[in-house]
Order: sequence, then structure tokens, then C-alpha cells
Amino acid sequence: MKTQTVAAGSTIADVARAILLSDDHELPVLPDVAVQLLKLTGDVNCELKDIVDLFKRDQSLTGHLLKIANSARYSSGQTVMSVQQAVARLGLLRVREVVMLISCQSRVFNVAGFEQDVRESFERSLATAAFAQEIARVRRLNVEDAFLCGLLHDIGRPMLLQALSDHRGSADHGVSDDEIRGTAERLRVAMAGKLIRSWELPARLECVIQHQVNPEDAAEFEQATAILNLAIDIATLALTEDADVPKQISHPMVGVLNLYPEDLASILHQQTAILEWVRSTV
Repeated sequence: MKTQTVAAGSTIADVARAILLSDDHELPVLPDVAVQLLKLTGDVNCELKDIVDLFKRDQSLTGHLLKIANSARYSSGQTVMSVQQAVARLGLLRVREVVMLISCQSRVFNVAGFEQDVRESFERSLATAAFAQEIARVRRLNVEDAFLCGLLHDIGRPMLLQALSDHRGSADHGVSDDEIRGTAERLRVAMAGKLIRSWELPARLECVIQHQVNPEDAAEFEQATAILNLAIDIATLALTEDADVPKQISHPMVGVLNLYPEDLASILHQQTAILEWVRSTV
């Protein structure tokens, strides 16, 4: 990954901002097969055979697909043995989810020297995606967008960890791991937006993710932003030392989303299944 040229004496935050503003900083790219699969599965009239043939062109993608199709979240109890079985069982929307998940895991969530940070980020992103999807399903809103926003909401963190770690190595920059972590935390949302634009994903995803911390500031997509904010907090609670999430929680977005107590209880009840899926995927 290319590092940015900055003035002598610049801080690591200056380097990060230069990366965000640069037009030629090399960003992770989606695998060619993944790009074609996303386009193909976006067409409700696409043929199953065409999807299967594309998967067969990428053995790594195929292996990940079969693993995920047999995970607790997607399995119906019968082992999936082929790509055709997996695609037929999952359906178009879930195939799209799986393709994005695999692409993120292989292209972004992998940073030497910050393995624990990246693992925790990926676990939190998966859990957030799953809880966001459950909330959206209860509210009868767009479940695919909810999943993608959860999956991508923290993707700027590993990208910055990688870029700043590379800069430190190439420029002999006297900066600590904690300084890199702190800078990544402050600028992770902006970096996520940069990747979403680079991958030519819908602009509404960037809008939702940009307001994940302060959803009340969102001028549009208010419900989707509220879903993401609530899902992040539920996922964080669920992942904290495997704490049992209570049947009810007090959260400002519950009112925004007009969730009834039984709706919230149903969502929170998914903790065990979601955590099992997360840990079988990471």
C-alpha cells in the first residue's frame, strides 16, 4: 500500500489526514470475481448457473462460501457440499452478504502487528451486521443495507492501522502502537467513507455510516442510522466478556425506531446464535 509524502516533523495524525485527502492512495480493491458477483446478484433475473460458474473461478471464494453456508446462521441442519447447493439455499441477497463479508475479511481485516485489534474490529462488525439485520427485519426495513452498514461501519480502522503502520516502517517514524490506534479511532469513519466511494457502493451506506456515532444529526436515512447506532451498542455489549444481554435495554434509538418491548426482546434473544456465528466465521 502506498504511503503519503508529508512534511518533515509531521505527526501521525497529519499522515492520516494526508491519506484521507489523497486521490492516489492505494485502497483495498474488491476481487474481480466479487465485483462481477455483486453486479450479477443485483439482477433478480440472473441465472443460478451464472453465479455458480463465477464462484468456481475463485477457489478461495468458493471455500469461504461453503464454510459460511454451513455455519449456524445460514445452515438449515443439512451440510452443503457444493456451490450450487450453497447458492440455492442462501438466495441472492444472502449470497451478496457473503461475498461482501469474504471480500472484507480477505482484503481489509488483516494487519500484521495489529492482529488483536483487527480481530476485535471484525468480530464487532460481524455482530453489528447481524444485530442490525435483526432490527431491520423487525421494523420491516431494508435488511441488506442494514447488514452492509454494520459490516462496513468500522472498516476504516484496519485500513488506517495498515497505512499508518506502513508509514512508520518506511519513514522510521517514532510513533507508538497506541498513537496509531488513537489516530485510527478518530479518523476511522472518514476512512470508511473513502472506501465505500472507492468500491462504488450506494451513497446511502456512506451517509448512514458517517452518522453512526450521532444519529440525531442525520438529515436523511434516519431510521437506517438509528438501526446502526443501536446495533453497534448491542453488539459491543454482547461481545463484552460474553456478558448476557438483558431482555430489555434502555437506549435512545429504541424510541426513534418505535420498537415495542417484545420486539426488542426478540432481537436481544439472538445473542447466542449471533455470537456462535461470529466466532465460527472469524
